[in-house]
Formats: sequence, structure tokens, C-alpha cells
Amino acid sequence: MDRSLGLAWSTALVGFVAAVPLWKFTKWTITTAHEGFHAAAAVVFQQKVEGITFEPGKGGLTGLPKKMPWFADLVITFVGYLGPSAVGLGGVWLLRHGRPEALLWISVGLLAVILLKMRNLLSVTVAVGTGFVLYWVARHWPDPAQLAFAYSWVWFLLMGGTRKMTDLFWVTHGGSTSSDAAVLQRLTLLPDVLWLGVFWLATMSALVYGGVTLLHLQR
Repeated sequence: MDRSLGLAWSTALVGFVAAVPLWKFTKWTITTAHEGFHAAAAVVFQQKVEGITFEPGKGGLTGLPKKMPWFADLVITFVGYLGPSAVGLGGVWLLRHGRPEALLWISVGLLAVILLKMRNLLSVTVAVGTGFVLYWVARHWPDPAQLAFAYSWVWFLLMGGTRKMTDLFWVTHGGSTSSDAAVLQRLTLLPDVLWLGVFWLATMSALVYGGVTLLHLQR
């Protein structure tokens, strides 16, 4: 196997390990992107974001007004599960343009912004811990190691975005009335399982497109 192509495959394996076997621990980083997109959309629609909290066994929660304009509520709810995949695709774009260091620093910056809205110990710990790792790599690691880490980071975001669908499936199967899919059902009258399918298709498409692109970059 070509050495450069081996980089793409080996970092894909690292991303897979982080997103699947280690999911119990790494899911909170994916949750950060998820809740961050809820908060960002709320800011766009000029809705107050009271804060973001993480609760073991429950997941993340973005504090938003109980009553919002219908379209704003729809978009804010919809974008959450697309967040990790969207950030991953942004990373793919930066890697296509040879900017792995920029990818790391932008990730640090986004985490710093999200940190301003974190409201409990777990959420703050996740944001600070993830940001510190990315900062340390960007600041101290040599270019080849930075490139390998940047690839692994993007693979993790893309795979983690799809992996999170498993959690949504079980929440939806359990009849939750507070999941994003359930909220979208309430807003549109379309079944929550349909929204689950939309999220799965979107995140899987991002993974396939992003993965093929990363492998193509190393040919």
C-alpha cells in the first residue's frame, strides 16, 4: 500500500476506534458539536441561549425559550444532529486545501466560543479537555503528526455523527417525547421515525463523501 494512502486508512481506523469502541467516553465531544449547532442556530434566529449542560445518562441540553417562532424552532431543532458531520465536512474542505493546522486552530476557537455557554462541570470539562488536546497538537506537534491527528479528528467527527444515530434510534424506540426527532414530529406532524431516517441519511452521506474525499487526497 502506498505510504500516503496508508495515512488515510490508518487514521480512519483511529477515528473508528474513537467513535465506536470508546463511544462511552468520546460521545461527549460529539455532543458538544451537536449542542453547539443548536446554540448557533438560536443565535442566528435571535433566540436567547441560557446555557448548555451535559447530564450522564441523558445527554446534552441547550437551554432555549419555551416558546419560539415555528420556523426558528424547526431549524434550531433540526441542525443539532447534523452538527458533528457538518464540522467534519468543514475539516475535509480544509484538508483538501492543505490546511491541517488551520483546522486544529479553528476547532480550538469554536470550542472556546461554545465554552462561554457551558453551565455545568461535565460540559466545561469536555470543552476544556478537547480544546486543550487540539491546542497542544497545533502548538507543539510537528507537521507530519499534526496532519495525522487532523485526519483522525475529521474521521472521528464524521463517524461520530453517524454513530450518534444509534443513540437517537433507542431514544425514539423508547417513545421519548423530548428527543429532537419527537420535537420535529410535534412541529411538522411527520413521524419521528421519518426524521430519524433523514438524520441517518444525511450523516451517512457526509461520512461516505468525506471518507472518499480523504482517501482520494492521499492517492
